[in-house]
Amino acid sequence: MLKQFSIILGIYFLGDFLQKVFGLPVPGNILGMLILFFGLYSGVIKLEMIDRISDFLLDNLAFFFLPAGVSLITCFAMLEGKLTAVIGISVVSTVVILGVTGLTVEFVKKFLQERSMKEIFSGKGKSEIEKVPDKALVSERIQASERVNIHNKIQKRERKTREVG
Repeated sequence: MLKQFSIILGIYFLGDFLQKVFGLPVPGNILGMLILFFGLYSGVIKLEMIDRISDFLLDNLAFFFLPAGVSLITCFAMLEGKLTAVIGISVVSTVVILGVTGLTVEFVKKFLQERSMKEIFSGKGKSEIEKVPDKALVSERIQASERVNIHNKIQKRERKTREVG
């Protein structure tokens, strides 16, 4: 798990380093997430290399919001006369975040569907396992099982997120 944590931390520091060196207007942690995304997408970073630490961090996500909440409480005197502005900004930013997240999910779904359809119709992506019927059946069962496991993990995370909220 220490190796997985060092991979995540190294990517974060790489993003932060790139932001400071090039003076980019994008925060370093966002650059780190983009590096991680493209690393996972290209296959340079395998999901197995970071899966346990990722699950741990997502399971304990609420804990990471405590310092921000405590800081907000200590600055309550500064926010005293600006309650409507804070609530207004919170509502607007929540709506924007929900919209951008929804559009991003739809874009990624369409992209993945088009990609898989192109591979199916072009004949690309066929491996030796697919040519042998018995092994193909086993491979499909394993993939289905992996999809069920991933779906269950997502459902578990959503339940925990709802409990925290």
